[in-house]
Amino acid sequence: MKDYFKAKTWLITTSMFVIAFGLSSAIVYYEFGFEKNIKILNASASNNVTGWAWNANTGWISFNCTNDTPACSGTNYGVSVDLATGYFSGYAWSASLGWISFNRKTCVGGSDAGVFCGKNSDCTSNNCRLDGPGAAGEPLAQPFSPPASPDYNAIYSFSDNTVTGWAKILSLGDNGWVKLRKYTGDSGADYGVSINPATGSFSGFGWNANDSGGGGAGWISFNCAGESPACGGTNYKVVANINRPPSITAMTAPNWNYAQASANALHANLLFNMVDADTGSFGSAYQVIITKADNTAVLDTGKCTGFNAPSVNCKVDNSICLKNGLTGCINPGDCVCQFPLQAELNYNTGYKWSVKVWDNFDTASVLTSYNTSPDTDNNDGVAPTFTTYKHKFPVPVATYFPANPSRGEKVKFTDASQTYTTAAPATTIACAAANCAWLWTIPAGATIDDAATSTPTIIFNTAGSNSLKLKVTDRVDGYWTEITILLSANAKLPGWKEVKPE
Repeated sequence: MKDYFKAKTWLITTSMFVIAFGLSSAIVYYEFGFEKNIKILNASASNNVTGWAWNANTGWISFNCTNDTPACSGTNYGVSVDLATGYFSGYAWSASLGWISFNRKTCVGGSDAGVFCGKNSDCTSNNCRLDGPGAAGEPLAQPFSPPASPDYNAIYSFSDNTVTGWAKILSLGDNGWVKLRKYTGDSGADYGVSINPATGSFSGFGWNANDSGGGGAGWISFNCAGESPACGGTNYKVVANINRPPSITAMTAPNWNYAQASANALHANLLFNMVDADTGSFGSAYQVIITKADNTAVLDTGKCTGFNAPSVNCKVDNSICLKNGLTGCINPGDCVCQFPLQAELNYNTGYKWSVKVWDNFDTASVLTSYNTSPDTDNNDGVAPTFTTYKHKFPVPVATYFPANPSRGEKVKFTDASQTYTTAAPATTIACAAANCAWLWTIPAGATIDDAATSTPTIIFNTAGSNSLKLKVTDRVDGYWTEITILLSANAKLPGWKEVKPE
């Protein structure tokens, strides 16, 4: 057989391989080294961290597969920050270094097996391991044994916005630990990674060096703003959506008592609290959805924005939770929201309502439904609804004679009150013994013949201004209204003298 693989043939083959490798390296270098204006993409649905970090020795580090072109075409990887605990999880990718693990950990063995942990001592088994395996192509779980000071994985502090702990370059084994903040007692210059809660932008540097102190990746920059000069031709950073959504608490309705209803029975105020764990957060928008108890649509405001800029559906009453906008809505009651209703309502009708709010970073709460019992005022006994009053409230009216009485003189009062019925909730009918009850409250020193009649006789024994009250109650539904009547009594009866006729 003829030998095709002579020395010259091998030389040509080797040269072609070197050239091909060089071209591919050039392409990779162009892709990762010369592409300066890197677009900061939104995180994928499963991860809330994206963007790029930079290491001068090894190149770009991608924190989300959405950075790739095409996005997530190979491995679906990414890094996340837990919005409840602040712990990082997931993987970043370096074409030179391979996987960089930020993965969260669970206890292995012991009574708390499977419980999330931050460090080995959190587990009864003293064995805190990285979660895994990840998505296809990601490395399997590995034991979590970081160096001391600190001995826990990466965690974000919502109180001071710093990142501490460790990530790990898995290909470097025990030499792959990346320290994300100088720890108390460390020597050397201060360094560390932080996250701006308003923008989500990372800043600062992490550090990787092997045990001998003579190798490792070195400094990892999370934002070009930290370079000198800042972002000199390269615009990169890592970004995290760490803004926690607001929540809705203390939903109450109809918040319309008898004293208010006596003037306008067909009214309701929907009150709720906006609470947001992020310092300085306040409301920027709201949506209120109202249906009847049978789910018939009544009102959907849509997303209402702006302050004191009402439209047909968007009201003016501090409805976007700006009550304490300067200090935020961290504590229940800090931001009490009110949505007034009137034209949307009918008498004697049950209503359901739900509300959603957006914070000043445009992050929305979940749509939260009213489910409160008892209702505040006019309790209907059904948690998902509040119910309007059955009809208007009585209208107390009374006249008296004489118009200018004197102290000690009998004054006759005549009731002319009106009331309403469920059948005709806005149509007046005259009060009578069958549908109304009266209660007269007189001032000290006065006397009355019958405080529960519609036509009492009262004697005022104090001259000057006298104040009495008339309470009229609807006998059918118990609705009542009370008014105050002011009467001025002369000092004494007119004098008279008998004179002999001329």
